[in-house]
Amino acid sequence: MEQYNALSETDKADAIMQGNFLADREENGLVVQLYSLGKIYGEIYYDPHANKVLRCVAFREIQRLAPYLAHIRFNPRNA
Repeated sequence: MEQYNALSETDKADAIMQGNFLADREENGLVVQLYSLGKIYGEIYYDPHANKVLRCVAFREIQRLAPYLAHIRFNPRNA
């Protein structure tokens, strides 16, 4: 996490996008993309109107995954 925090904003976005994409959601007109980076999760806040990444956030707390739970879709199996 210390290495991540030392990166520039552009390098933070690049580092997060090297992870595994998990989900996205909408928040206040922004697209928030979630990535898994091993023991760390990363979010990229993207403004589609400005075509610009506004911020990047890395975290370890699984409680911060809660906003994505509503976006998980399960396909029922035919029994």
